[in-house]
Amino acid sequence: MEKTKKRNELSIFEELRLKPPTNARTKEHYPRENSLHKLNVLCKVDKKNNPLSWWKKRPNGKLMQVNEFGEVIFSGDKRYEKKIPNENILKKNKSKILVTLNKYKIPKTYWVKDKKGELFQINLKEQEKGFEFQIKSWLRDKAIDKVGLEIRSMKKKAYEYSKKELMKMVEKEENKLLKKGSWKALRIAAYSSLGLSWLPFI
Repeated sequence: MEKTKKRNELSIFEELRLKPPTNARTKEHYPRENSLHKLNVLCKVDKKNNPLSWWKKRPNGKLMQVNEFGEVIFSGDKRYEKKIPNENILKKNKSKILVTLNKYKIPKTYWVKDKKGELFQINLKEQEKGFEFQIKSWLRDKAIDKVGLEIRSMKKKAYEYSKKELMKMVEKEENKLLKKGSWKALRIAAYSSLGLSWLPFI
């Protein structure tokens, strides 16, 4: 059976890691940090401090209901609250989300920073697609780490295996991780590793 050429383990496993979608933004197209704004929204909470609804001040000082991303909630929405709460019962929502604004001061794109301080875009329109890639990528990296440890424990080298054999071992480890916890648990673990465990939609 044809084996992988005698190469460094890192370069061998790099070929097995998931690659970002081709339509993903490159860093040169990221906004400058000084053009980003904090997502200033207020939050109504229950007795256990769980969020019930989010609110934002209009330019005239009056409150309007929004979602956790600062997007306006209209009367047709099931989350809409007819009664506007008193501002003094609202808490400042400690969101780490940064936004770019359009000329009407409405959030246009949403960003957070990971543990390394690098910007990470949250594309709300394709939220699940983007986040699903991040989770699958985290899962693949964890599985590769496990396979690398297993190979070293047998006092072997990655280049002694074919790419097909390595891929099979990685997929086996991925399945083991999936069996250990639910998809939601994996989401939380993946985003915690990025320093994003506080995101409200996890």
